[in-house]
Amino acid sequence: MSLPLMISALWAVLLLALYLWLSRRDPFAVAPEWQAGAVIVAVALLARLVPELVLPVGAAYDITSYGIVGDLVHQGRDIYASPAALDRYPYLPLQLYWMAFASWLSDSTHLPFVAVVRLAPIAADVGIALVVWMSLRRSVELSRFAFQGALLYAINPLPVLVSAYHGQFDAIPLLCILLAMRSLPALPLVAGGWLGLGILDKSWPVLLGPSLLLIAQSWRGRLRFVAGVALVPLAGIIIYLLAFDAQIGTMFEHVLGYNRGVGVWGYTYFFNLLGNLWPELNGIFLWFVLYGKYLTLAALGIVWLMRARHESPAASTLTVLVAFLAVTHAFSIQYLTWLVPFAILGGEVPAGLPAWFVTVAWLGQRLRGEQPGIRTPDPIYRAVVPNEQL
Repeated sequence: MSLPLMISALWAVLLLALYLWLSRRDPFAVAPEWQAGAVIVAVALLARLVPELVLPVGAAYDITSYGIVGDLVHQGRDIYASPAALDRYPYLPLQLYWMAFASWLSDSTHLPFVAVVRLAPIAADVGIALVVWMSLRRSVELSRFAFQGALLYAINPLPVLVSAYHGQFDAIPLLCILLAMRSLPALPLVAGGWLGLGILDKSWPVLLGPSLLLIAQSWRGRLRFVAGVALVPLAGIIIYLLAFDAQIGTMFEHVLGYNRGVGVWGYTYFFNLLGNLWPELNGIFLWFVLYGKYLTLAALGIVWLMRARHESPAASTLTVLVAFLAVTHAFSIQYLTWLVPFAILGGEVPAGLPAWFVTVAWLGQRLRGEQPGIRTPDPIYRAVVPNEQL
């Protein structure tokens, strides 16, 4: 093992140890508030900049994909129609501009591309830590937990690994979701815009639209929220189509047709294994490859109707995301980070995030209305928006 890899591995273990230690401490605060905010930013940055500076590589396929997309944007070519980018960019047109800028900045400064392109998710991760802190401070009951809760996100190994080691950018839509929550119900159009921006970056935040829609307290507010959600992606798509002379059908074919990661997690793993052991049964697994997404969506709809729609915003969001990891037909490791800020807001999962079996058990507890955690969670759920607004 090379020295950079060894340092990065030891850093990840150190962060995990700090996280476990901090999660078991009694709540504590730092005053004045500007000092607490500065400490949170400093800790979050330090946790991510050590691997950012030391580790010269990210996830090879993803980083290569970002470079290919960035180069194609510079050439003015349509990403979705280019054979060079086949399966490299299954998202709506937002993140591709950052990839192009990172490519230009890397060439201009001679800094490694991988180090530059990871700066955006690292910055978003720091922003999430601050939003977690501000959200918890809005609860009178949980304000004393706000500083500690933000630090728990700042040093949680999962978001650090995904943003600063891997280089994936799920922190950006996560930040958009949290900002949408903070804007509701007072500013439904703005909140919808934030969620729409998250969807334009990565498609998965659309799963949380129904939960956030319930925060708006009037039909007018809900219509404004839906308008914001729709207008931002629509504007982004139109700008891209005009700028690159692209076809909307080709774009949506790539975005909606993305289906990687089937058979590596959850119940589809067992059917994948079955097909490998007995090839004559491989057709069952191939059926899930083709139609598993519809089962996932149906299961999420049932969970939302049964439980999530009756919960407060952060709790509903967490239930939907836990359900997704429990019932999804496909999986990538960065999906685990989706739960982290909401789990901290809910006082759950102090030791990090579980593997699939534990995720299924976690979903069962949420469907039964049980709320496991190291602290009484109800007030924390309600801290995302003021209690009188829920």
